[in-house]
Amino acid sequence: MYKIYSVMFGSLMLLLTACSKEKGPAVLPNGSVSFQYAAGKDTLQRSISILSDTTLVIGFSAALTGNASSSEHWVNFAVDTTKISAYRAKYGAAVVLPGSSYFFYKPMANLAAGASISEQAQLNIVQTTKLIEYTTYVLPVVIQSVDGKVEGPATSRVVYFVFKTGKPLFINKVGWTIAGFSSVNGTFVATNILDDNNTTTYWTSNIQQQMPQWIAINFNKEVTFSALNYYVPTALKYPTLGGYPTSIQIETSMDGTNWVSKGVYAGNIVAATNMQTINTGLVTARYLRFTSLASIKYSSTYAAIFISGISLVP
Repeated sequence: MYKIYSVMFGSLMLLLTACSKEKGPAVLPNGSVSFQYAAGKDTLQRSISILSDTTLVIGFSAALTGNASSSEHWVNFAVDTTKISAYRAKYGAAVVLPGSSYFFYKPMANLAAGASISEQAQLNIVQTTKLIEYTTYVLPVVIQSVDGKVEGPATSRVVYFVFKTGKPLFINKVGWTIAGFSSVNGTFVATNILDDNNTTTYWTSNIQQQMPQWIAINFNKEVTFSALNYYVPTALKYPTLGGYPTSIQIETSMDGTNWVSKGVYAGNIVAATNMQTINTGLVTARYLRFTSLASIKYSSTYAAIFISGISLVP
């Protein structure tokens, strides 16, 4: 009786194993799953606007070589930034698209039974206003695995998604530093005008000093611009509390020592935006100096100015 049970038990195990194998995906040949793009093509290029933040959706699929799949498979895509060196060697200068500017909304795609093309994976490109103007960005994408296997069916092929930026709404501040300032009040430091916050962080000149008060920026490269925007913080409740300039001189320099005046302008802040645009005409410079020659006293008492940001228009 013991032997009979053993044979029955062994037969049952074989049956379960056979059923398990039937439910699993069919084995795919090595290197049989790749991107659905023409052989020899490894770049997909497009221009990308950095004038406003909009989500760019990119869809792409995997392709199975040979016959259609006899069972369902799952293909997982991923970014491999180590591939950027191979791109540069082949195509020239480029930088990797920063991680803050993309995410995989759908990194895994299903290859259905009877199909040779998978459904689309989805990559979203975001925060494009953070990108630098006139720059080539590259995002190398690979097939990371097929049915969880990192080797075997997936090819070693990489597809480079190439994004070329154009004219920005404002010139990027990356690399800018403060070259000097006339005075500062407490913790309201000069570097606040270079952050991305034009509403609540700000530089304030010393409330015990009189006009003129100035601040200078070093771009650390040559920059060409046609206009300047400056902002006052919302805390001023413009024009209620004062603390803003009424006469402004703009100067530029190539060495930080010899300055050229680009004009004196009347203060004319737009209340809705807490900002004024000063049209300087086309200027190329490495330094800029913003001087408040006269101002409305803060709280009708202090001759100080509050500047929350300075940006340049190309």
